[in-house]
Amino acid sequence: MLTQPLWKSALVLACVLAGAGSVNAAKKPIPAVKKPIKAASAVNPRYTFVAYGDTRSNPDVHRTIIDLIVAQKPEFVLQSGDLVSDGGNPRQWTEFSEITKPLRDAHIAYYPSRGNHDAGPYYQNYVTEPFEPGGNKYYYAFTRHKNHFIVLDEFQDYAIGSDQYQWLERELKKGQKTAINTFVLFHESPFSVGPHGPTAEAQRNVHPLFVKYRPRIVFCGHDHLYYRTKRDGVNYIVTGGGGAPLYDAANAALAIPGDVYVSDYHIIRCEVNGTQVSGTVITPSGKVIDKFVFKP
Repeated sequence: MLTQPLWKSALVLACVLAGAGSVNAAKKPIPAVKKPIKAASAVNPRYTFVAYGDTRSNPDVHRTIIDLIVAQKPEFVLQSGDLVSDGGNPRQWTEFSEITKPLRDAHIAYYPSRGNHDAGPYYQNYVTEPFEPGGNKYYYAFTRHKNHFIVLDEFQDYAIGSDQYQWLERELKKGQKTAINTFVLFHESPFSVGPHGPTAEAQRNVHPLFVKYRPRIVFCGHDHLYYRTKRDGVNYIVTGGGGAPLYDAANAALAIPGDVYVSDYHIIRCEVNGTQVSGTVITPSGKVIDKFVFKP
């Protein structure tokens, strides 16, 4: 005997089918963007960028990742650090330049943050895009489409009260007052489930500023996996799947409800539409391992 009208049964079935896709493991490859997103308007800017990181050690994987990025047709790329394995080795930088050449050929801008493996005299030569007054080639800020991007350097003093700390707070204030969205990029995350785990200095020095000023997303790297979490109202993403040897979630016990973590090579395609940021995390095979939407 039917316990509810047929139209209600059909509605329930339709809702189940509509929600069947998982944010963690959609099986069908996501197609490349076939044409650029429409031009941004002054009122409702719309554009695409890609975030990824930790590209050291495996040039073949990095080449595959670069091909995947180019296929998305982003306006620019954020790289979360560890561009190479040995920042003092000029041959590795030459190889990095050769691998990333398709981005330059496609006129896709590239904004890196410095990782612990990038130490040496060559890194600053790969910070080539214009940035705003007050920064340098290690920590800097830029604005696109009324969105403010802040890149930190954890390998210069960023303790509370330091020059970089004071610069960061000024930039966060600027973003809060004048930007539609603010994004932050640096290498070692305050929160992670990978073997490196949380970075105590980042928790102590900058997490309270992020809680106060609420950037839309904070991107980090260092642990070679994908991890998304929300702590004290701040969206953190660890994107370390650009070619370095993958890590397991050795500190999975530190995860909280709602966290997502996957050990796989990946990029994050971010589509910005006004105050809404929609993210799709894609592996080289085209598998979608996470999706998210962040907005006020």
